[in-house]
Amino acid sequence: MTSSYMPRRMPDKGEPGFDQILGALREALREKSRLREMPTEEVARQLVLGEFLEEEPVPPFVAEALDSLEAEEQSFQADEISSEEANPM
Repeated sequence: MTSSYMPRRMPDKGEPGFDQILGALREALREKSRLREMPTEEVARQLVLGEFLEEEPVPPFVAEALDSLEAEEQSFQADEISSEEANPM
């Protein structure tokens, strides 16, 4: 799945793009949920150390990707609640 999100700036040559960072974060968070509690700079390092990305992303892109994932999850949770209210057991 690709994102329609456009970051505030385009990545420099060799830097991972927003969609790459987003995908790497999804995968990394499945293995290490505590990444959400770390500073963005550390999350960027962990994405490389954990071999989720080859190049370290810039922290602002990581922060934006984390915000995007959080918004996605909140939207998903809201949809689940709406479905449960519409179809009570």
